[in-house]
Amino acid sequence: MRIQYLGTAAAEGFPGVFCNCEYCRAARGDLKKELRTRSQVLIDGNLLVDFCPDTYLHSLRFGIDFSAVKYLLVTHSHTDHFYAQEFVNRGGNFAKQMQSSDLQIYANAEVLSVYREGTAREMSENIGSHIQLIQVRPFEKFSAGEYEILTLPASHTNNEDALLYCISNGESTLLYLNDTGLLREECYRFLSKNGIKAGFVSMDCTFADSPGPHSERHMGFEQNEIVRQKLLQYGLVCEDAKYYVTHFSHNIAPFLERMEAEALKRGFYAAHDGLTVEF
Repeated sequence: MRIQYLGTAAAEGFPGVFCNCEYCRAARGDLKKELRTRSQVLIDGNLLVDFCPDTYLHSLRFGIDFSAVKYLLVTHSHTDHFYAQEFVNRGGNFAKQMQSSDLQIYANAEVLSVYREGTAREMSENIGSHIQLIQVRPFEKFSAGEYEILTLPASHTNNEDALLYCISNGESTLLYLNDTGLLREECYRFLSKNGIKAGFVSMDCTFADSPGPHSERHMGFEQNEIVRQKLLQYGLVCEDAKYYVTHFSHNIAPFLERMEAEALKRGFYAAHDGLTVEF
């Protein structure tokens, strides 16, 4: 499995879109190195997790052909993870010679509602007919092409069933734990029941090493260590599993070298925009 981090920042990006703090000012001085866009990952070139407002930028920055994406998994409806309006451009005179004419979007009920609202004014029938909306709920198992996917509830919002995803292709398994606080005990039991042995774990690290108290809707290194220990306790990871952290807030000074050093102290790898890993 090949995972490419297209964006690794929290909702405001880094530097923050309206922010002039010392961290954001410093980042603007070296954008080639320090720029972090809103979170998104691409798997094997055809499965995408989240569709952020920076998707168009990602296509230019990393040479991504998003027309090849056949499956989209959406974690939740917050705008830094789901920008529905862009889909009105997926076909017709806006997009020709696409690699895949059809797209399947897997998401909770609120995301699908946002999609319908966001595309209602401009979506044409000849484009919309090629986009299939599929509602999924926590603790479900489904197939998307060659992938077997499990859904877990994120500890993130009370207004919708925000989702986490376990993605397997028959050889490798990825646990994608973004935009969540600590996992519920039932999540570990569900993964265990399904015989999961993940080789790659990607975790929310919004707060990194900043002192608390913090919101329970996200994680930092302290919570990442707790999740790793629970995964090991339940036997849910391979012996040589890799642990990556992402979704960094501008408030924790997420400079490339600082994040890499702080993560390594704790046995993690810090993701950055454009990072590609095969496992």
